[in-house]
Amino acid sequence: MANRLARLLAWGILSALPLMGASSLPVSAQVPPEKEAGWQSDVEGLRHFTGLRCPDLIGPFYRIKVMEGDASSVASCIYTGRDGMTAVVRQHLQASGRREALKFSRAYKAAGFEPISLTGAAASGISFRTRNWTPTSLCETLWYFTGEEADFTLWLSYTLPTQNEEIGPAVAAFTQALAQQN
Repeated sequence: MANRLARLLAWGILSALPLMGASSLPVSAQVPPEKEAGWQSDVEGLRHFTGLRCPDLIGPFYRIKVMEGDASSVASCIYTGRDGMTAVVRQHLQASGRREALKFSRAYKAAGFEPISLTGAAASGISFRTRNWTPTSLCETLWYFTGEEADFTLWLSYTLPTQNEEIGPAVAAFTQALAQQN
C-alpha cells in the first residue's frame, strides 16, 4: 500500500510540474558560448577546432572575447591592452588574407575615413584615421599574414601620438603568436 501511495504521489507531483513551471528546472547543463562556437580550453588559453590558438595573454594584451567564424573569418579573438588599445586576431582560409585586407581598405574608404601613412610597425599595415576631432587621433591599422595552412589578420585600434611607442611591441607580440600557429 505504501509503495502504491508513493507511486501515486510521485505521479501527482510529476504531473503537476508543467503547471508549476517545470520548464525552468534544469534539464541539461548549459554549454558555454566558446564551446558552442567550437573553442576548447588550451594550456595557455583557448583553441578553436580549426587550430587557431588564442592565448589568454599576448604581450601586454588580455583576451576578452572569442568569436566564432563568419563569412570572412574562420575564427577570431578580441584582446585589450593598455589605455584602451584593442586588437582583433582573425584566422582566414588559406590565400584569402590579401583579399580581406582589400575589403577592409575599401570599406573604410567608403565610410569616409582618411587613409594615412605611418612609420614604424604601422607602415607595413593599412591605416586609417577614424577620429580626428580630439587632441589625439584614433587610428586603426590592419596587417595580413600568409601562413602555411591559413592566413591571418591583425587589426589594432590605438590613439596617436599617445600610443605610438606601443604599436611596434604589440605587432611583434602578435606576429610571434601567429608564427606559432602553423
